[in-house]
Amino acid sequence: MTENRRISLTKDAKSDDEEESAVCYLQILLADYLIGVNPNLLMKDMDDWGYSFRLGSTQAWFQNDSCDSRKWLQKENILDEKGSITWVLRT
Repeated sequence: MTENRRISLTKDAKSDDEEESAVCYLQILLADYLIGVNPNLLMKDMDDWGYSFRLGSTQAWFQNDSCDSRKWLQKENILDEKGSITWVLRT
């Protein structure tokens, strides 16, 4: 999110479905950078938390139906053209 949104956020980011899906995608990528977490564990946790994707599971969505989320993250310069995290904050 932008800096102004980060400053004023307490609990509800008030994003749209497209941004919410992109955040889910990014969380899965970031799982590799957290000690004791990995993408498969995070996707299982997301299923357990009650996230629902039209393909039935987070993993099925991530592997087969998340290209819009990846493109959103690339458009926002959060991922590069290869799909790697840029580590750049939105402005």
